[in-house]
Amino acid sequence: MASVWTTAPPPAGGEAVVSTHLPSPLWGEGSGMRGPQVASSRVGDTVLKNQLYRCVRIGLLVWAAISPLVVRADDQLKLATLNCEFLVRRTVHVKFGLELDRKEWTDEQRKTWEQPGYRDARFREATKAVAEFIKRIDADVIGLCEVGSEADVADLYRELAALGLNYAHRAVCDSTDTFTGQHVAVLSKRKLDHVDKVIPGRERYDRELDNDVDGEDDTGISKGMHVTFEAAGQPVHFYVAHLASERGGHERDAQRIAQASIIRRHYLPHLNAGAFVVVAGDLNDHPNEPAIRRIRGRDDIWPDLANTGAVKYFPKDKLDTRWTYEFLGVREQLDYILISESLESAARSQGVRASTLPVTEKVVGTEIPATDHRAFIVTLDLK
Repeated sequence: MASVWTTAPPPAGGEAVVSTHLPSPLWGEGSGMRGPQVASSRVGDTVLKNQLYRCVRIGLLVWAAISPLVVRADDQLKLATLNCEFLVRRTVHVKFGLELDRKEWTDEQRKTWEQPGYRDARFREATKAVAEFIKRIDADVIGLCEVGSEADVADLYRELAALGLNYAHRAVCDSTDTFTGQHVAVLSKRKLDHVDKVIPGRERYDRELDNDVDGEDDTGISKGMHVTFEAAGQPVHFYVAHLASERGGHERDAQRIAQASIIRRHYLPHLNAGAFVVVAGDLNDHPNEPAIRRIRGRDDIWPDLANTGAVKYFPKDKLDTRWTYEFLGVREQLDYILISESLESAARSQGVRASTLPVTEKVVGTEIPATDHRAFIVTLDLK
């Protein structure tokens, strides 16, 4: 009976195809049978046809019953964000324990790092370690923070390809962070339909706690971008940003809230239109702090984003892994994947699963980890 109907492997992004083609020997025309048929032959043909049709009907009914339970490849979306810790050629020395400002170096450090080719060699070693970690993450779409220029990210792409992980689509932001040289980037297995290399806009904030107008400043987002790709037949608006550091007291806190306002303002039209929205990256603040509340929309009247770092998205035996960075023995979540209600509603029951992945990869020949952040991962089983 297997030669009568078959279930072909599902094409990329499509349903399995059930073929009900019956081989020509079962039919009069083209069967090679000529002239009148004896009664017993007709009866035999009729019985065989009925049996075959019954098999086809049973097969179709079975497929109809199980197909809702089968998650097609295109219906499962794995998102991730990772801070790569100074994977920037011109400032990669920070990953190796040196001060960012070269004026603070010792004579020995300066002599070593200024040798021809030394920096490039260390950058290649760091890139290989980060690539090995990204391969283990194996996300469909990953937002990267603390990476370098287009050329630096191209080196990372080549290392990934050498490891057998092909991100056919990539984009790097236009960074204005001239101090660290850091950028954010997106690597994607899905086609990027639209790329904004900046998140435009400016926002005012107060550098001091008093209301002195002379203490007012404004900010943009130095490291941020917006791309779109398709999932479950719908565009996903994917934002990646690296907000102002926690170090710097009130002024940096106020700047971070202002940056959060810019991102919120940019994605709100998409959110209010019912589109899928994701904000990812190193947002440099704790879950209940004002900057995170602002970027989620928890302090205005419009729909908000869900923090997938919440307990409900993690397995019960993994609740102690809901952190991405450790500083002076304190573990905290600084890296986020925030999703719109529209995207969460498009997932099957319990179809949004979050996890963090610790880094085990090290720069070759050293005890230096590939990065000082854990990866934050969200897998969605979409309807």
